[in-house]
Amino acid sequence: MCDLLVESNLAHSAGISVLSTSDATRDFREIARSGAWSRAEGPPPLDARSCSRAIVLDQPLLVAQPGPLCSGSKDGIPVHEALLIPFYHGAAPVGLIWLLSHDERREFDREDLRLMGSISPFVSAAHRMNAVSHQRRLSSFGQAARQSMERQKVLVAELQHRVRNMLSIVRYVFSRTVETSADIDEASMHFKGRLDALARTQVIVAQSPSGLVDLEVMIRDELLSVGQGDGATLIIDGPPVQIDAVAAENIGLAIHELTMNAIKFGALGVPGATLDIGWSVNMDERGRPILNLRWVETGVPIVPVVGQRDGFGKELIEKALPYRLGAETRLDIHGGGVRCFISTPIEIRGTAAAMEAPDA
Repeated sequence: MCDLLVESNLAHSAGISVLSTSDATRDFREIARSGAWSRAEGPPPLDARSCSRAIVLDQPLLVAQPGPLCSGSKDGIPVHEALLIPFYHGAAPVGLIWLLSHDERREFDREDLRLMGSISPFVSAAHRMNAVSHQRRLSSFGQAARQSMERQKVLVAELQHRVRNMLSIVRYVFSRTVETSADIDEASMHFKGRLDALARTQVIVAQSPSGLVDLEVMIRDELLSVGQGDGATLIIDGPPVQIDAVAAENIGLAIHELTMNAIKFGALGVPGATLDIGWSVNMDERGRPILNLRWVETGVPIVPVVGQRDGFGKELIEKALPYRLGAETRLDIHGGGVRCFISTPIEIRGTAAAMEAPDA
């Protein structure tokens, strides 16, 4: 995890520290470290008072020119900024992910906070898995202990794969948003909305023991985020379907783009217009389950092309979904509203292997 954060240029140094349970004080025990500070011996000189403040406030803490945050520097490596992000066991914060920049070339901002907020649930899940594994080791011997360790390795490998894939998607979304936006304000607005959509999906994944996402819950969460619920003009209908996290990230982004377009130009912004969202699951000739998802707007007099202002939504549906999911998609624009059809293979059980985002 820490290696990925440094390799992705999110920080010069990164680490994970957990609260000590040996006494009543808020002492921290480091469990991982990467980057410039990884070459130094001994614990990182992070000031416990600043770390405790992030725990007490139960929110990320950004400290510029830390000073007292660090009681010294590792082998003469100074700290320019520090970003502390809590992670949890249940509802209680139990540790911190810390990111450090060592000079003014890397400064943290709100998008870093937003991205780390999406990654924090993965660290929380890894901490819980490690706690469960520890209890199992205490109560098991020999083969049972070895099996537990193997399961933990598989889970950690899957976690690293998921984080790498999510960072790849974020980079893709960011680059395409910047390239297809008219100015920085427009790019910032669109990127925030898309990152929020990804974050909502990650929350659902983190809360699911199976790592699968309920399709209806994901769709309703997106619509509720913009104040849209059931009614005479909004129909949501389909059987219970759970999809893996990779499919959820990509389909969730498509639903977000369609929702934003419908608010600006389509059925969610025109009085009397209707939106019908439905899905079914059928088997293809090879016996694979295929999710057939439809988005049909009616009663809209004039509809611009989806994503006309930035092109991202149209590109996502017509190019990215076929590339990343092997989906067949169709996007129709007509006088009554947008019609979008997505047909994609899904995994009924387990999590499908993540695919890299397409080149920006």
